[in-house]
Amino acid sequence: LGVGARVCAGMSLTSEEVNFLIYRYLLESGFIHSAFAFGHESLIVKSSIDGSKVVPGALISFIQKGLQFVEIEAHVNGDGTETVCDGSFSAVEPHTCNIKSKKRIFDPSAADGLEDHTFGQQEATGDDVSYLRGHSGIVCSCSWHPSKSLLASGSGDATVRFWSSLTKSTRNHDEHVDKKAKTGDDNVVVATVPSKKETVGEGNRPSESMIVALQWNASGTAIVTGSYNGKAYTWAPDGRLLQSFEHHKAPLSAVKWSPSGDKLLTACVDKRAALWNAQTGSAECHFAFHQAPITDIDWKDNTTFAMCSMDRSVSIWSTKDQSNKSNVPKAKLEGHAADINMIRWAPGSDVLASCSDDSLVKLWNPESKSCQDLTQHTREVCAIQWGSRTQLASGSLDATVRIWDTESMKCTNVFTKHLHPVSSIAYSPDRSLLASASHDRMYVWSVKEDTLVKTFRADGGINDLSWDHTGHRLAGGCTNNDICIVDIRS
Repeated sequence: LGVGARVCAGMSLTSEEVNFLIYRYLLESGFIHSAFAFGHESLIVKSSIDGSKVVPGALISFIQKGLQFVEIEAHVNGDGTETVCDGSFSAVEPHTCNIKSKKRIFDPSAADGLEDHTFGQQEATGDDVSYLRGHSGIVCSCSWHPSKSLLASGSGDATVRFWSSLTKSTRNHDEHVDKKAKTGDDNVVVATVPSKKETVGEGNRPSESMIVALQWNASGTAIVTGSYNGKAYTWAPDGRLLQSFEHHKAPLSAVKWSPSGDKLLTACVDKRAALWNAQTGSAECHFAFHQAPITDIDWKDNTTFAMCSMDRSVSIWSTKDQSNKSNVPKAKLEGHAADINMIRWAPGSDVLASCSDDSLVKLWNPESKSCQDLTQHTREVCAIQWGSRTQLASGSLDATVRIWDTESMKCTNVFTKHLHPVSSIAYSPDRSLLASASHDRMYVWSVKEDTLVKTFRADGGINDLSWDHTGHRLAGGCTNNDICIVDIRS
């Protein structure tokens, strides 16, 4: 008892540690917007915890082990015997014993469902996989150049990196550069977000200048990054800072170029959005219409765009509409029963798709304000992508990826290999393959054949997926600060 007392006396769990584990859980589960909002309010940015030493899934692991201890505590008797009970245990409901007369017998086959799947030749290993290392914070976003072998990545260390000549099977760039310059390797350019003097976000602890979103323009001449400090920046591929966009005072949730590249949209958890002249950096309009944080924005064409919010509504706007200055949208779409996570316009169509924590995907006609529901997910839907004008993919916290025919409103494919919530999905350029990520596992599916093509297990949670322009390589930004690149051809 004395030894036990000393061990317990050495144990502690601070509110800072709890907040950090919750922040990491939100990131790893795909709740990117919620993670940034929570991190901002709980001051994770000032935490001294080295997140690189925190294993992926730590919060869930602790909760599961805690439930196991509670179960043992309830059923192990003082005389060393065990009460056999088939009543369920829950973290949110009281346990009611359903006592049986026989002792519990461990069945090894009952553990089969807990083991990861084995995929044989579909598993990416060896020369199929490359790693890009150099970031000292989680990689929140990565994106390939529209037509070149050039990858851009944004990280919690407040840097954007441009990786080129990615032809070797493995490339390691271990040196960290905290100023705009080339590293010792000519194949990587590092640029740092301008900020006040601060501690760089090492080990998954966000810097106040943490890059949370990134996108190339259509011509590939520049990228835009959105930061935790509410500022957006455009950069040339050689690392030069082109323009800054400063208005928001809270973390950005999305940044998007217009198709022509002359305008930018920024969305923020401060409930506001802004329309910018991409060349001059001047704000053309501010939007304060929504009543809760804005979670996503998407352009339909060069003049029409949509934004969605945690207030459960979608708004439609036009750059030509003078009523923007009065914060009056062309249309307000309501119908979701929970936070809306993402919106995407169908290519060449007036149909807008949205997905929500209410487990629904909705297809909207903004002109008539009518909508149709896709209803087969059983948990929150956090990602949607169009494969064509009539084919939509969705990823959910129910650990499934679904393909929908939006003309018949039927689910044509469902991929169920994931063991954890799906956080990101991405179509290959020719739309024949669909990639999905959950926790530390990446899958590539053949949409037409309904088969698994490739799978890869990373050392950390995968935040973002991006295909190169050839459709041969798939990049993933990870919570362990790495970028993994999987060659799909072999």
